Amino acid sequence: MRSLIYDTLILRLTARWYAEVLNRLPDEAKLLDVGIGTGGALLANAEAAKRKGLRITGIDIDADYVARARKRLRDSSLAEHVSVRLESLYDHEDAPYDAVYFSASFMLLPEPERALRHCRTLLKPDGRLFFTQTFQQRPSRGMERLKPMLKRLTSIDFGRVTYEEAFKSQLDAAGLALEEFTLLSQHGGRASCLAVAQPRDRPFRTD
Repeated sequence: MRSLIYDTLILRLTARWYAEVLNRLPDEAKLLDVGIGTGGALLANAEAAKRKGLRITGIDIDADYVARARKRLRDSSLAEHVSVRLESLYDHEDAPYDAVYFSASFMLLPEPERALRHCRTLLKPDGRLFFTQTFQQRPSRGMERLKPMLKRLTSIDFGRVTYEEAFKSQLDAAGLALEEFTLLSQHGGRASCLAVAQPRDRPFRTD
């Protein structure tokens, strides 16, 4: 039931986010999908993933989501392109990757800067970190109270309210440089954005 609620509330938005990220990946890229959830957003972009020949490892710490993702992907055309593991990012060592992707999962992490530093060790020399999530553009006590309430009502963790400047400060503290920050959609005081980052001690990619 939680998986069904998750798909109903989140899938339509995250499927569009995945499309933006997959479009930016090189052909035959090896991708780590942090917080793959039920796999629905990835399946909605199956044709793009197959066309590019992507190799995707999806991890999640929610056993219900992982079970649903494994079943859906096993029965899909992506079966040969994706593996799903019940695993924490902090324990993951199967490197190197061309890209690490957080689809609304970064704001769920208990130690975000530690996660970013660990991700740096998982990247190939020219690898990138991708983020898609919603940012609160001005302080909102109402939203900060609403997210914990939604978790109690639905059992789904919607994470912390995230502000753009705090997010950019976390990247900086982890030694990451922001390469792209794109507004995807706006809803009142909330903005859905895509961010791309790379280790700060590497030159920017120019292609």
